[in-house]
Amino acid sequence: MRVLSALSLTLLPLSAAAAQEPASPSTTLRPVAITLPARPDTMFPADRVPDPARVAAVMDYVALAQIAAVEAKPFTVSGGSVDQITANWVSSTFYTGLTRLARTSSRPELMRFLVAVGDHYNFAMRGTRSPKGLLNADDQAIGDLYQELYGITREPGYILPTQQRLDYSLPHLRAEPAPDHLVWWWCDALFMAPPVLARMSAVTGDRRYLDAMDVQWWRTTASLFDRTEGLFFRDPRFLTRRSERGRKIFWARGNGWVMGGLARVLEQMPADYPSRARYVELFRTMAARVVPLQGDDGLWRASLLDTAAFPEPETSGSSLFTYALAWGVNAGVLDAAKYRPHVLRGWAGLNRHILPGGLLGAVQKTGDQPVPTRADDVGLWGTGAYLLAGSEVMRMGGRNAPSRTASSDGAAPPPAAQEPRPSSERRDPEATRRAEEMRATRELAYDPRRHGAAAGPWTPGPLPSDWVVKPRID
Repeated sequence: MRVLSALSLTLLPLSAAAAQEPASPSTTLRPVAITLPARPDTMFPADRVPDPARVAAVMDYVALAQIAAVEAKPFTVSGGSVDQITANWVSSTFYTGLTRLARTSSRPELMRFLVAVGDHYNFAMRGTRSPKGLLNADDQAIGDLYQELYGITREPGYILPTQQRLDYSLPHLRAEPAPDHLVWWWCDALFMAPPVLARMSAVTGDRRYLDAMDVQWWRTTASLFDRTEGLFFRDPRFLTRRSERGRKIFWARGNGWVMGGLARVLEQMPADYPSRARYVELFRTMAARVVPLQGDDGLWRASLLDTAAFPEPETSGSSLFTYALAWGVNAGVLDAAKYRPHVLRGWAGLNRHILPGGLLGAVQKTGDQPVPTRADDVGLWGTGAYLLAGSEVMRMGGRNAPSRTASSDGAAPPPAAQEPRPSSERRDPEATRRAEEMRATRELAYDPRRHGAAAGPWTPGPLPSDWVVKPRID
């Protein structure tokens, strides 16, 4: 056992009692050391469901390694959004995966870390500088963490900022007639915001959130879904683009975002919701399309239809596909005999890419399309997707977490005015790609000041209902 570090964020100690009532003002706040356990066996059979205890041990190991790696980074006000803890999609994907593990893990450090993050950001979201920023799905993804913590504590302050932001978005998501520019104009958005909206309906009993999500979901689908291929283009720029070999460009992680978003939305959507069958049909269509594209090693390549362009395995998209397929089997949405073997191959393949230090490797960097990926590339979003996959593989083996059924890639848009890039940077392919992605972010996103119907004033929805889940946090 090796003690790596102590969390630098102020930590609110949680216990079984603290989960029922808020901590007393006199509670002593103190850091908790992160201890990385001995490396477990990461080799899983690809032909049988693994022991849930083994899955849990590897997930704990990877999660603790990721927390320690992030904590070791200097935390600066103007720091980067990729390798530091933030409130954007990069970190929020990690939080989402970590909350699923924390529900059943015996490691209290996981929940303490999540509470520290929520406390650090005062349970708020990024992107408040403009109406356009308020609607950015990438910045709404962290709402899942706040909803999870609310489910434990029932403290309304945990989700009121999220509810306020979602309330602001409702008239824009369902605006009639449909504006020329979509609020969710890129497919990654379908993982970031829709599950938070669907879950808010489950939390509050207010169907407005689900109804607004439903309108915008199908507008995005109509814009980006290729019915012939059964896959999503990343955004409108890719509708006509082709690879060097003349193939349509379908990005693995982009389609993984969509399938992961579908699973999370369906998890929250009532069985009698009018359009639920459409979501199930879309989910099954995509599942049937992606499984033949799985590599012999159990993983998918960054460009789904042109694997020769980027032949190396990529784990963030593969994790999302493995998660979605496993969720579909566990939920009875997908045929177990047909899809379970693909889940097991995916899980075995992912675990072959856990690096010596405990982080998941072969994670494609942030971006908007297939690019080369190195074996030692890591990222919070990849770890989060891996933990989501593991949580469903663990359920497949019989360990069940509490049910949640209520019964972007890309960074935030830069400032409008930017300094010209040096000519040497402009010649760099990645800098050119990044500049184009940011231009698309500015030009394709819905902006109420330019594209929207008059939204009118908004008022907050009702306070959350009595809705509780109790993960293991002792």
